[in-house]
Amino acid sequence: MTYKVVVHKRAARYLKRLPESQKQRIKQSLRKLEDGITDKVDIKAMAGQWKGYYRMRIGDTRVIFWKDKKLRTIYVDHIGARGDIYKE
Repeated sequence: MTYKVVVHKRAARYLKRLPESQKQRIKQSLRKLEDGITDKVDIKAMAGQWKGYYRMRIGDTRVIFWKDKKLRTIYVDHIGARGDIYKE
């Protein structure tokens, strides 16, 4: 089951500033999401004000996204450091 991944402008800006090795790890994880491979990626559903969103853990970096199952699209809203990402 393939999905299209759409990355928000602010998430893309953060991703662009990361070191190349970290950037590649995140892109590789997003490709796994695109292909529907979620068993090899650390993903959890979020609660509280983030209900309906999911978080993907890649080292100390977090990727916050939500899925539109009808359109088969994953929208990446935030990418950031573990301590800062939940404060937005």
